[in-house]
Amino acid sequence: MTQALKLQEKLLQKSARKAILETFVEKKSIGPMVVELDPTTACNLACHDCISANLLNQGGFVKGRLRELAEDFKKIGVKAVVLIGGGEPMAHPEFSSLVDYLTENNIQVGVTTNGTLLDRHMNSSIKTKWLRVSVDAGSAEVFQEFRPHASGKSFFNKVIDNMREFGKKKSGLLGYSFLILSTKDKDNNLISSNVVDITRAAELAKDIGCDYFEVKPAFDIMHFLQKQQDEINESVLKQLKDIKHFEDDKFKIISPYTLNDALENSNIQVKDYSSCNVSKIRTVVSPSGVYVCPYHRGNGQMKIGDPTKNKLSEIWASKRKEQVLESLDPKTHCRFHCIRHNSNKLIDKIIEGEENRVLEDFDLFI
Repeated sequence: MTQALKLQEKLLQKSARKAILETFVEKKSIGPMVVELDPTTACNLACHDCISANLLNQGGFVKGRLRELAEDFKKIGVKAVVLIGGGEPMAHPEFSSLVDYLTENNIQVGVTTNGTLLDRHMNSSIKTKWLRVSVDAGSAEVFQEFRPHASGKSFFNKVIDNMREFGKKKSGLLGYSFLILSTKDKDNNLISSNVVDITRAAELAKDIGCDYFEVKPAFDIMHFLQKQQDEINESVLKQLKDIKHFEDDKFKIISPYTLNDALENSNIQVKDYSSCNVSKIRTVVSPSGVYVCPYHRGNGQMKIGDPTKNKLSEIWASKRKEQVLESLDPKTHCRFHCIRHNSNKLIDKIIEGEENRVLEDFDLFI
């Protein structure tokens, strides 16, 4: 299970190595290995700190279009699809049929969701390779403060009940995601933070059958790490240490390397390369366009095509795609902390023959 959560090890899989060599060494024209797909921009929660706030509730793919896209994904050899957003992926009425088609055609499916609609799509969702729920709380009160519903009712208990039921039936991994969030006044003084719930949330995650509990830093709308007060950082570090005893063979406590950068209030990530390797084997497909990566979702300069009108296979073979990827310079365009920074460097080593380890396929979400 822990291996499936390590991005760099995923690049050493046979399928990943094959895609890397075909793309960069043999210069073959192949499709992306992984697609992040936003079925819709609609969301049923109203989180004040949403990183996609400027993209929400602007429509979704029309009836039948998701199936057409999925058929094209199969044709061009896409190995894995992440259903994400944008909005809440399960808000699209064709979510279940999309998951069914992809899994039936041996395309691995991962889902990032707020969990409120999981009960509607349970039978299809249990077929996924992994499903991660953004809970960001360990109690109904904290959940309602940071993940509110317009009705004023906290959906925390429904989310937890859905996850518990999913945990009984799942075939893949179930993750409980906890994003560090705070509210501040106009003078930047701390009002409240959800970090008071980290320990409670970790214990709950284990109890309901999750495979892992992940603590992550929050990003602003431009994808730069949000700075937290020292007292928040200290509380996070203490609780991360305290909750380690919950770990066993079936349950892990994890965090991305960006959490350490956030706790040190590091705001800029220096890149020493001028081309993004990952964007050439992984892409984002949303109702507003196909983009080079999720960090540039909604950025017109990084838009490579319109999936409401064209197939991904057509977009991937277009001059526009080549022009955009050629112009993308991580040194200037990606000064934020990119979770695939180390993946870019590892791909260079594979291309140059400096990394020759090969692993059997286990999780194709590179």
